[in-house]
Amino acid sequence: MGFFKVKLNGKSVKVRLKKGMSILDVMRQLGVNRETHLAKKNGRLVSELEEVSGKDRVEIFGVVYGG
Repeated sequence: MGFFKVKLNGKSVKVRLKKGMSILDVMRQLGVNRETHLAKKNGRLVSELEEVSGKDRVEIFGVVYGG
């Protein structure tokens, strides 16, 4: 289906887009740990089960946690 750009920790990267692709699929393709990263789609925080299309603005970023 082509490629689309994803912002990963502030840097733009290309991802191969497939029909029915989810945020989790994008994370897997990029080798990103879903337990340490969150995703925004079109400026809104979303679940990794959210579907994406080539028109969406997707941003994946690491979170800081600890105690």
